[in-house]
Amino acid sequence: MSESALDLWVLETAPRAVAYARSLLKNVTDAEDVVQDCYCRLLAKKDTYDLPRDGWKLLLTAITNACINLKTRRKPFFRLTQMAESGEEETIDPADHAALLPHVIAENSEFIEKIGEGLRTLPQQQRAAIELKSMGHTQQEISEILGVTTTNVGVLIFRARKALSEFLTPYLGQEALK
Repeated sequence: MSESALDLWVLETAPRAVAYARSLLKNVTDAEDVVQDCYCRLLAKKDTYDLPRDGWKLLLTAITNACINLKTRRKPFFRLTQMAESGEEETIDPADHAALLPHVIAENSEFIEKIGEGLRTLPQQQRAAIELKSMGHTQQEISEILGVTTTNVGVLIFRARKALSEFLTPYLGQEALK
């Protein structure tokens, strides 16, 4: 593959790769660092892989694994808690300024915030599977990216949807979710 073709491939895939990493890490800087590292490792083996054909799946697999490694290695320094409307204590990441600034909360709808909160409660693999599904990937593609069976992908997506449904029930009402 020529250098110009590699440049074009990187330029075409980079925005989606960073968006995917950001959805998993919830931090732009970390996402950009992970994606850059994954590109470097992948491009170092450009002669081994057929990047136009398999590069996107390989890149997503590398990003997923790097994000999981980063999240399991790095625990938050500290967390703040606040009382949710349900009366339960909810955890807020202090780096998530949008959750702490009242004018941002007022600008965004409550439901979108709750969906984001629900996604953050999911285990890493469930969140990755549902994010990939929402990006339009098939179960086969997701299984290759996450390194699990297609049956396991179905289970991950089912459990993620069920957990989100249960999380959102207080905001939508029981009838809206049926």
